[in-house]
Amino acid sequence: MAWKAREEFVYRVEPLQKALLRAKELRGRPVVLLDHYDNCASGGTMDTMTVLGAILDAGLEEAAAFAICDPLAVEQMKRAGQGARVTIPLGGKSDMPALGLKGRPRSVTGNVRRIVNGIYRNEGPMARGELGDMGPAALLDTGNVEIAVISRHVEPYDIAAFKVLGIDPAKKRYLMLKSRVHWRAGLGPLAKAVVECAGEGVCTSDYSQLKFSRVRRPVYPLDPDARPDA
Repeated sequence: MAWKAREEFVYRVEPLQKALLRAKELRGRPVVLLDHYDNCASGGTMDTMTVLGAILDAGLEEAAAFAICDPLAVEQMKRAGQGARVTIPLGGKSDMPALGLKGRPRSVTGNVRRIVNGIYRNEGPMARGELGDMGPAALLDTGNVEIAVISRHVEPYDIAAFKVLGIDPAKKRYLMLKSRVHWRAGLGPLAKAVVECAGEGVCTSDYSQLKFSRVRRPVYPLDPDARPDA
C-alpha cells in the first residue's frame, strides 16, 4: 500500500512567489504560511529571511511571523526601548555550509511594540502546563507584519508563545510559522488554509538541494525509477 501511494509522500516544490500569490486569493483568516525549510525542531537555524522577506516584499498585510531567532536583534531592540522605531539587520546570522549558503540578514524597519523575558506556560493540548522559554524576545511591527524575534529556538506549537508577545493569531490575515507539523497541535484548529512556502534551510524537503553519501541506491524518490525489490 505504501509503495502504491509513494508519490503522495513526496514534497512538490511550488515557487515561493507563486505560493504567496495563491495565498492572497484564499479566503478566511488566518492563512498559515509554513516556512518549513527552517524548522528548528528539525535542525533549522530559525533565522533565514527568505520567506519573511518575500512576505514583506509582497506587501501582505495583517500578518504575523513566528519567529526569527536573533539574540543580537533582540538586544538592539531592548537598547532602543519599547515604543522606539528601529532599523535593524534581522536574521541571517548563520551560515549553512551543507547547502552552500551564507547567512543573509535583511534590514527591517519597524516599531518595537513589546519586550518580554520570553517565559510562558503552554496552554496545550501539546505539553499543557509546561513552561516554555524563548529567551529575551521582542515584537517588531513593520505596519503590515508583526515579527516575533526571539533568543532561543522554540517551534511555534502553543498559542501562549504568541500571547506573551501580544499577538492574536486568530485576528491575523496571514500567519507565517517556522514549523512543519507540531504547529497543528495548538494552532491547527485556527487555520482556514495552509500554504507550504519554499524558503531556505537545512531541513528542506527538496531533496535536490541535499548531498546524500550514505544512502543505498537506487532508492525512491531520489531515483524515480527505483523498484521496491531493488
